Amino acid sequence: MIMKVTSHDLLGHQKISSQSMEVNIEGEKISPHVLELSFGVDRNFYLLLDLFYVEEKERSVLKFPFLVSPFDAGVFPLVNKDGLEEKAKEVQKILEDNGFIVFYDDGGSIGRRYRRIDEIGVAAGITIDYDSLKQGDVTLRDRDSMEQIRVKIKDLPQALRKFLSGEKLENLKVK
Repeated sequence: MIMKVTSHDLLGHQKISSQSMEVNIEGEKISPHVLELSFGVDRNFYLLLDLFYVEEKERSVLKFPFLVSPFDAGVFPLVNKDGLEEKAKEVQKILEDNGFIVFYDDGGSIGRRYRRIDEIGVAAGITIDYDSLKQGDVTLRDRDSMEQIRVKIKDLPQALRKFLSGEKLENLKVK
């Protein structure tokens, strides 16, 4: 792909509108050069990446607005044994049956799984651990703050819907 940086577009607008597009820099009027990438919908995608990509101390994250995120949530078994994987797949199905788009990941450590969804902009992480088997709840993690709360599996679709609508995690805690 070849990109040209010129004042062509501004000069064209100036000619058609009869309105000056020049700027005054240190007493000199110039027509700014503009980088205009013209290759379809990719422009919108690059804009989103530019606006929402953040490098923090310990991670890189796409802080997409929840409506733009590629998935609503990531679902992870803490480990792939002792029935946690089966319970995680059950939670995944419950969420999908309630209209959510879910990313399932059972590879690597739980920290690496969180980093993977952070990097692609997934708003919520849901972890199934040994307490999930005993108490029927999961850990719900906020991508932006990295805060976590416990939510009953039966209440998870409603809690996730509220969270994705902008409700803070601390307001979703079971009383």
